[in-house]
Amino acid sequence: MKIRKQNGLTLIGFIIVLAIGLLFAYTGMRVVPMYLEYHALVSALDTLKNTPGARDMSPHRIRNNLINSLWVSYSSNNIKREHIRIKRSDGVVVSVNYEVRKPWIGNLDIIGHFSRSVTLQ
Repeated sequence: MKIRKQNGLTLIGFIIVLAIGLLFAYTGMRVVPMYLEYHALVSALDTLKNTPGARDMSPHRIRNNLINSLWVSYSSNNIKREHIRIKRSDGVVVSVNYEVRKPWIGNLDIIGHFSRSVTLQ
């Protein structure tokens, strides 16, 4: 009879694999909402870009439309009025530049820097 060596994961190995998996899951729970908020911003900017007469709106009204679109999609937590820049040149350029900081582990933070701009037609 042939003796077979036992294969498998020890308890310590299982705990290490579980800890690494939990670390990735925790990191994902911190990072994914940042990108969902950015996706809502891109969608709101595209909607604003395709709005008829958006080019002729006042900067105050453009800013309000954008903030209201973000508020409706529950994405106005990190994007404030100060982050929205409106510049008139050949067209109206609406730029949003913001940063999101989420605490991660101890004194370490996850930082996301997001920027998007569109030209209104």
